[in-house]
Amino acid sequence: MQTRYDVIVVGAGHAGCEAAHAAARLGCRTLLLTIDLDKLAHMSCNPSIGGPAKGHLVREIDALGGLMGRITDRSAIQIRLLNESKGPAVQSLRAQCDKRLYARLMKETLERVPNLDLRQAMVERIAPPNADTQCFTVTTHTGWRYLAPAVILTTGTFLRGRAITGEAMWGAGRAGEAPAMALSEDLAALGFPLVRLKTGTPPRLAAATIDFSLTELQPGSDTPLSFGHYYPELGETIPPPEYHGPPAPIYPHPQLDGWRPQLPCYQVHTTPEFHAIIRENLHRAPLFSGIIEGVGPRYCPSIEDKIVRFADKERHGLFLEPEGWTTSEVYVQGCNTSLPEDVQWAMLRSIPALRNVELMRIGYAIEYDAVATGEITADMQTHRLRGLFFAGQINGTTGYEEAAAQGLMAGINAAHYVQGKPPVVLGRAEAYIGVLIDDLTTKEIREPYRMFTSRA
Repeated sequence: MQTRYDVIVVGAGHAGCEAAHAAARLGCRTLLLTIDLDKLAHMSCNPSIGGPAKGHLVREIDALGGLMGRITDRSAIQIRLLNESKGPAVQSLRAQCDKRLYARLMKETLERVPNLDLRQAMVERIAPPNADTQCFTVTTHTGWRYLAPAVILTTGTFLRGRAITGEAMWGAGRAGEAPAMALSEDLAALGFPLVRLKTGTPPRLAAATIDFSLTELQPGSDTPLSFGHYYPELGETIPPPEYHGPPAPIYPHPQLDGWRPQLPCYQVHTTPEFHAIIRENLHRAPLFSGIIEGVGPRYCPSIEDKIVRFADKERHGLFLEPEGWTTSEVYVQGCNTSLPEDVQWAMLRSIPALRNVELMRIGYAIEYDAVATGEITADMQTHRLRGLFFAGQINGTTGYEEAAAQGLMAGINAAHYVQGKPPVVLGRAEAYIGVLIDDLTTKEIREPYRMFTSRA
């Protein structure tokens, strides 16, 4: 059986959601395919949005009609302006979100978009247009085929994804989800050169086992801040977060008397014992033993890489960030690792505030395929196959915000391609999104790419 659409989007991470939303709003009958609809817009790493340069991207996504900024405003548990003591070019909003609420709000929003269908299915194959249909054929794991003249691939870390913790390895796009193996084969068969990249995630801790009295408080803003562009004169106001009850009692120092309820984050630091535990176990670290082949992001290294590269540094800051209003899971920002499980327990328990901590999830690395530099044009379309668009980590980038920006532009341009309209291209002098895409199309990407204000 087969069904025809104008645009098919494969993958429903941050790139896929923005792409599908944009194409559908521009009048194209659009299909969004994803392995698990409950993981739509899932924040598999830190549930935070924004930060230096990334916050700029979110504001631009919002100005162009995208969703990320407004969904963030509705699901934020904390928001603040970074770099307030510096110039305006490097000041940037950053919000910590409720990860489950963010995904739910995104799904509810997309379900109400006219011209957009959501389907849960694993995409197994993609075939280029033929003389009969003039459409790409996308085949799912059940054998169902979907046809469309334009396809947007937003596959994230799922292309031949492999998770690694210590000597343990298993196929995964992220923890608990199967990788896309055949799709990598199809892309290679179509002539696309693939490269191997790596990303990582830290352990998650049980809040009840943290001694917050030994941490440094990181409160949210006392003044109204938002990513979305709201206009009081038109009756628009900054929406309150979706959760209206008191913050989860497990976290001390909630901000209840400000303009919106917020949860604090907390800072701790590594110790000499922490560093010694890692050094004693470097021979077991996949990053150094040769198990990991992919290139990781230089600006966001694993904690074991930090200890080796900055051997003279006595301590590193780690941030304990709640993952939501109603969960006790705490994200350890700055502690990405693929060290064996026993080492992760030992090193974290060497920090005074974490002496009795319980790990709810173990940190791991993910290796995955991406398409080499030079395969897309400024409208996110591939050189090799007209009508095929790439967005997100398949292009060698990292970060929710970079993915969403690419997805938005891919969705706009896929719709224009189908409708016979000229592409929309943002220049370096017009937008940070323009800087991002120009870098992806003109520079060789040798490691996972992220935006910095200095790139402009």
